[in-house]
Order: sequence, then structure tokens, then C-alpha cells
Amino acid sequence: MFKKARLFVVLSLVFSVSIPVWSTAQKPAHTSQFTRAESSTPASIKHDKQAAQALANKLQAMNTVSANFSQNTLDKSGQPKVEKGSMQLKRPNQFRWNITSPFNQEIIANSGKLWILDPDFKQVVIKKQDNQSGPAAIQLLSGDASEFLTEYTVTRMNYGPEVVYTLRPLKASDLFEMLEIHFSRDQISAISMVDALGGKRRIDFTRVNLNQPLDNKLFEPDLKKLEKAGFDVIDESRV
Repeated sequence: MFKKARLFVVLSLVFSVSIPVWSTAQKPAHTSQFTRAESSTPASIKHDKQAAQALANKLQAMNTVSANFSQNTLDKSGQPKVEKGSMQLKRPNQFRWNITSPFNQEIIANSGKLWILDPDFKQVVIKKQDNQSGPAAIQLLSGDASEFLTEYTVTRMNYGPEVVYTLRPLKASDLFEMLEIHFSRDQISAISMVDALGGKRRIDFTRVNLNQPLDNKLFEPDLKKLEKAGFDVIDESRV
């Protein structure tokens, strides 16, 4: 039971696409936990076609990405959580999300499947990769951005060297109410989100490398090796 409980907590943090609070050292002076976006009602927001196309172009140009991340989360009760680690992604639809603090866990996507590796409990859970099981942030970065963005109202704001694109779903969504993608000097620097339950999350990226070769083995977990190491493998991808 404890294994499953922790798995569901991690999935809700990383995959249900509610995303991060701020690391105060990196929070821009002009940003105050979504106060800019929350001050406008959805009815008053106009879709910016040029902004949507510019965002799609930026995202589609990112064929591979590797970076360190700090993911800060506030739930609706105001309780903070911080996770740190590294990530790599490669188009189309491949990524590796490696949490190293405050616990160890890897989430890998490739070939239509998700592998959630929990070394503390020697467990691997395999799930089907689809639009509901993967994080919207990662779908944007690793999938077809142009197609994904057709389901959202997109606006853009400039703050000196920082550009912030804000996405709001055209229809009611269980994934998120608002998502912001931050670029600093044309390089992705953060993704922030408000979920349907009022949770807030922000991921800050550092040591970002774009379009550098990535070994395909990063996205291919060796299940035989893990089983030999005593991991339980739970395949839910066909359920």
C-alpha cells in the first residue's frame, strides 16, 4: 500500500499537469505567483495567433533538451514541496525525468509507454503513454506543439529579456487552468502551472542544452537488468 501511495503522489505532482511554485532565487521581480494572469477573466482574453505560431516555432526547434530542474509545488492548502533532478527529452515523444531529491525516482517515456522506476521500493510500473498520462509540459516539449496548441488560448507578454507565453484551455480541463512557458533570451527557463484544484507549481530549468546528441539508451529501461536487481515489474500498459 505504501508503494502505491507514493506512486500516486508522484504521478499527481509530475503527470497530472498541475506545475510549480517558485524558487525565490529565480523568481523574476515582476512575477507574483500568477497574479498577472489571475487578474484577467477568461472571457476578456483574446487568442494571439502570432504568439501561438511563435511559441510553436520555438518548441518545434527544440529537437533535444537536457537540463537540471527544480520543481516547486504548492497544493491548495499552501503546503510547499520541492523536487530536484535532471531531465532529457528527444522528439518525438521521448523523455526521461530523473528525480534525485528528496527521493529517487525515474520516469521514462518511449514507444508509447511510460516506465516509473522507484529504486527505494524496487518497483517498476509500466503505463500507456497518452495525452492523459503524460505531463502537458513534456507533451509540449517533446510532441507536436502546433497540434497541441490548437486546444488553447495563447497570449504573450514581454518583460525585458524574458518572454512569457500563457496557455488556457478552450474547454474545461482536468489537467490545468493555466500554463506559462518562460523563455529568457530565447532559451526556455521555466514552466509554471495552476491546476483545476487550485494547486500551483513551477519548474525552473538550469544548465539547459538544446539540440545536442542524446543516447537512445537514456529512453530504454533495461527491465531484465532491473528484475535481476530485485525490482518488481508491474505492467499496466495493456489495462
